[in-house]
Amino acid sequence: MKAGITLLLLLFMSTTPYNIDFGIACADCDWFVVLDGVMGGLSEGTVSETPESIVFEGKISLENNGGFASYRSPYGAYDLSSYKEVHIRYKSTGQNFAFTLNNYRRFYKPNFKTELPITNGEWKEVIFPFSSFKKYRLGNLLSGKLSQDELEDVIRLGFISNDKKASAFRIEIDYIRFK
Repeated sequence: MKAGITLLLLLFMSTTPYNIDFGIACADCDWFVVLDGVMGGLSEGTVSETPESIVFEGKISLENNGGFASYRSPYGAYDLSSYKEVHIRYKSTGQNFAFTLNNYRRFYKPNFKTELPITNGEWKEVIFPFSSFKKYRLGNLLSGKLSQDELEDVIRLGFISNDKKASAFRIEIDYIRFK
């Protein structure tokens, strides 16, 4: 009897995965592009949709103190504290990207990110435990790990170019799944 109650409690406590499936039919895809032009840079980037994914592509320029391109969710309340990891299916060329979690609206405040290496145009699913995310401020690595409190208070998700080099880039993202 005790085992049955324990199993029942575990079923009620289990977390339903939170999925963002990109593509034309995506209901949660009011994401947008932010480029280094907000600081005077000259990088370029556009987004297009396929039936199953989004394609973010462009060119990173280092002119005028530029050097980044990003694709971001709107501000919101993303309580990720009941999840242990994130699964991302993507393919990319030209630049390494990072997946970011933000707790602040101010760009100079710390955020957390994990690297998405170039896949040479091949689809890849990567799984990142939240313990692997590193803390950064303005691209500089800081000490500290992602805490449960910070996971509870995520206000934005995003992808950002991670190489700070002049080149063309293309990243196609199928889904993000928190489990």
